[in-house]
Amino acid sequence: MNVKSKVKDIIELAESKGWNHVNEVMREEILTLALAMARTQEMTQQQMDFQRGAIWAAEQLLNMPERLIHKLEGELSLEEATSRQGRSERIDNG
Repeated sequence: MNVKSKVKDIIELAESKGWNHVNEVMREEILTLALAMARTQEMTQQQMDFQRGAIWAAEQLLNMPERLIHKLEGELSLEEATSRQGRSERIDNG
């Protein structure tokens, strides 16, 4: 599978109804965790760290399509630049 088709697939995923449902659920979970941290007076450092880690992981999941698109677009730009450079070297030498 080439990079262009991967980008297209991930864009389709990010714009899909299914991803919107996942987004809604994850945002609700993040809010629930944050409110639980704020409302719980006695929480150990370990519990707070666990809650923070869960929130961080949920945010990473929500941002995954956008991050992958940027990464793949960077790879695609690099591929195209390398391809153009190779063509210009062949023309210069040819």
